[in-house]
Amino acid sequence: MAVLILKAASYFTGGGAGLLSDAGESIVNLLTSLLGLYGVWWAQRPRDPEHPYGHGKVDSLIAALQALIVILSAGGLAFAVLTGSYLAVRPDTIWKVLIYQGGAVTLNGTLAFWLWKGGRIYASSILRTESLHLLGDIGTSLVVILNFAGLFWGLPEVVDKVVGLLLVAFIGYGALGVLRETSATLVDSQDPQLILRLSQAVQKHRRVEWIDIHNVRMQRYGKALHIDGHVTLPWYWNLQAAHESMKCLEEHLRKELGTEVEFFWHMDPCEPICCPFCEMQGCPYRQADFVGRLPITPESLFVNQKVWSNTSSHQGVKPDIP
Repeated sequence: MAVLILKAASYFTGGGAGLLSDAGESIVNLLTSLLGLYGVWWAQRPRDPEHPYGHGKVDSLIAALQALIVILSAGGLAFAVLTGSYLAVRPDTIWKVLIYQGGAVTLNGTLAFWLWKGGRIYASSILRTESLHLLGDIGTSLVVILNFAGLFWGLPEVVDKVVGLLLVAFIGYGALGVLRETSATLVDSQDPQLILRLSQAVQKHRRVEWIDIHNVRMQRYGKALHIDGHVTLPWYWNLQAAHESMKCLEEHLRKELGTEVEFFWHMDPCEPICCPFCEMQGCPYRQADFVGRLPITPESLFVNQKVWSNTSSHQGVKPDIP
């Protein structure tokens, strides 16, 4: 609220398209911040019978709504600038404008730091979005200050209108990026970098009994990650041995992914066709000599079958020959 008051005072003192865009962004930031606080509270609520995976999706939903508000507001500001619906610029008030803008920049910088820190602690896209909004607000304030100083030193007023439009475009473009990211989470789009990290983690800690891992799906619920998939194990193992092996896999993946993870694994029994790629020593049921271990890749994690049962799924992938 203090930042909004300072920005409003700056606009009503100095006028112009640049200060209008800057003040308008602050109004939007205040609205989205209030919405974000509600979203963070809602997203952190524990899971219940109606929401067995928790309320983490609310984080992305609110962030998407924030982005839509910013985009609509940017459209309104652009219309105001293009039609000249703003106070006439008064360059002679530059010193008052500098005081107001300087105070707003200081407050925004402090708040952005704490929001970014909180976003990392709670893995909240809402808090990260708000932090980026404030950093963008600082950038626009600095541009507006330079623009107003230029007007004071004699630049034509058309420069002010151009600066106002550029600021509006910057605001809208940033919001579109946030909207794309949050929409991908809401529709459960797979994160290529996350899948790559998962495959690398499995390769790093791979045990001989993890003959294959496939049909892996990942969903993000706020700071929590849900992973399910199929793991091929020796068919003759008892349930206790298989369970211990799965616990080991989960412990390694949690450490490597560095986040709160919930796993649901389906244990598949191995088949005779697995033998050429199985490293189990002394297997009394082996029906073919060991050739090489097929590597775990993002592509092999995705397929809904054992990779070696479909030659088209691993064309060009060579076994790891020991």
